[in-house]
Amino acid sequence: MGNEPHRPELLAVASDVEHVYHVMQEVTALEELLENEDDLNKSMEARGSIKKLMTSPDLMETLERLECVKGEPKWGLSLDERELIQAARNKVNDC
Repeated sequence: MGNEPHRPELLAVASDVEHVYHVMQEVTALEELLENEDDLNKSMEARGSIKKLMTSPDLMETLERLECVKGEPKWGLSLDERELIQAARNKVNDC
């Protein structure tokens, strides 16, 4: 371990990862609906729902807790979890 200080603030919390996972599942379902939707009003509604999910204060706070200062996912995450957090941040940035 060396002389590095213990920094628990750099460790991810499982409930935060679970929250992001559920939001991203909802977004994926909405995106699939959007791909198959011919009705413009329903398409606009789905896009609005995606934006609302991805820019919600709750999700933004969760992502902030899961990221270090440089925007990288915190320690203690699996590769899949890291990719999930990065995909969520990219989706937020696209909104």
